[in-house]
Amino acid sequence: MYEGHKVSAIVTCAGKGTRFGSNKLLVELDGMTIIERTVRSMMVPIIDEVIVTVSPEHEAEYRRILVEEGGLEVTFVHGGAERHLSAMNGLEATTGDIVITHDGVRPFATAELIERVVSATVEHGAAMLGMPSTVQVKLVSDDGFIEGSLDRSHSWLGQTPQGFKRELLDHAYRQAVETEYSRVSDDADLVAEFAGTSVRIVEGHVNNIKITTPQDLGTARLIVEHLVEDE
Repeated sequence: MYEGHKVSAIVTCAGKGTRFGSNKLLVELDGMTIIERTVRSMMVPIIDEVIVTVSPEHEAEYRRILVEEGGLEVTFVHGGAERHLSAMNGLEATTGDIVITHDGVRPFATAELIERVVSATVEHGAAMLGMPSTVQVKLVSDDGFIEGSLDRSHSWLGQTPQGFKRELLDHAYRQAVETEYSRVSDDADLVAEFAGTSVRIVEGHVNNIKITTPQDLGTARLIVEHLVEDE
């Protein structure tokens, strides 16, 4: 329990990994699969339960890795066609009043980062990790012309975990389903749009990367090397 709150974590692992070209969750980093590294990162005292959303065809393999061989206590839920549908299925399996959602291919979240998000969620109702942008982000029209630039001093790159009071996330998911929401988005956008709640951003860490491309995998292996060296 965190200051009287029960905290549930939903790890979304039902994606197809089309940009990577294969199931990146099964790629090993220093002898451990990405999915196991990510789920283990959620096994911290502040989190009371972990829900993993999976596609039906991968459930047996993930169960073998995480439960039978890894000894982790998790609940598996089948995912949906869209990320928010998967997370909604996961939410229905949770019992916490504070819920954090986390990308299955983001294996380097730390206990400190998780606590930052949970603390900010308790205070503000919704929070997410992010990093101030070091690059200039351009707004581009549908026909490929630049329309402007985002002010770098107000531009952040989003990360997970993202945290929410349960009722806000539940309302946002249900509204997204009712309106057949289909834009590529994250849970923070859904809560801001459908629950009318401002989302507090708290600083994450440069190591907390999402492994989306083969190039990201090279970065992840460098991170693991440094983590091993620092132990």
